[in-house]
Amino acid sequence: MLKKIKEIINEGKRFLITAHIDPDGDAIGSTFSLYWALNSMGKQSVVYLKDEVPYKYKFLPQPSHLTRQFPDERFDAVFVLDCGSLFRVGDGHERLKEIGPLINIDHHKTNEPFGAVNVVDETACCTAEILYFLYEFLNLFITPEMATNIYTAILTDTGSFRFENTNSNAFIISEKMLMAGVKPAYVSGMAYNSHPKERFKLLGLVLSGLETFNHGKVAMAYLTEDMFKESHAGRELSDGFVEHIKEIRGLEVAVLFRQVAKGYKISMRSKGVVDVARICSLFGGGGHKNAAGCIIEGDLETAKKRIKEALEL
Repeated sequence: MLKKIKEIINEGKRFLITAHIDPDGDAIGSTFSLYWALNSMGKQSVVYLKDEVPYKYKFLPQPSHLTRQFPDERFDAVFVLDCGSLFRVGDGHERLKEIGPLINIDHHKTNEPFGAVNVVDETACCTAEILYFLYEFLNLFITPEMATNIYTAILTDTGSFRFENTNSNAFIISEKMLMAGVKPAYVSGMAYNSHPKERFKLLGLVLSGLETFNHGKVAMAYLTEDMFKESHAGRELSDGFVEHIKEIRGLEVAVLFRQVAKGYKISMRSKGVVDVARICSLFGGGGHKNAAGCIIEGDLETAKKRIKEALEL
């Protein structure tokens, strides 16, 4: 498959790169690194992200052509990164196949092979790992811009090398990125230690409503519009809250409900016993065994009831 991608890149001149809504460090780092990789090859590319780049990733070397407006034009190919399903791109996903052949690169085991070319490796620690080996296959020199984005993707998607998806490649590639000029203390400081005070006010409201079930093996917390208003916090400030819940001793599953337009977005984390990707797939979502998400329409009580039933509580 990498050979096919190489052919497409070599034959093409202009590409679109996109990733999922509510982009995390892997989605941002992957799209940005690919932009700089194509740029180093003399290719033109546009990055389309439906949502704004989260504040904690704005330090990353960004593309010159980054847009939140769906580009209604033709491209030689469309790279869809870190998306288990095409609809996860957000606005315009229905028209993606019309503007160029899709190249689907992902590491989620629940990935739907929606591309003309599909490179999906669920053993990869993140999508950026797959891209790194693509860059090696293309015999590219890793620029400082590429290195910083790749390292950030690996660091954040492995939870600073704490999650089960942390594999040997995570360390091998990270070492190579350091040799390319990445400063680990700077990256971790920007990604983890540079939050506005409103984030902590919001976290306090969330933790005050924490509930536990099944003898402390399951914990649930809730994020409502009223909480955002009370704390004067934006939605992006809630990123990573479910990881705080997961830290509870004896816990097996952490669940965070975040109110969205039509219901609640569910973020689930497991410590290895429960396959939360399977649970979320019941509601049209997906992810990994230990980290997954979905959206349930309706009010909070409806969402809680359906998740409890799925967890057999």
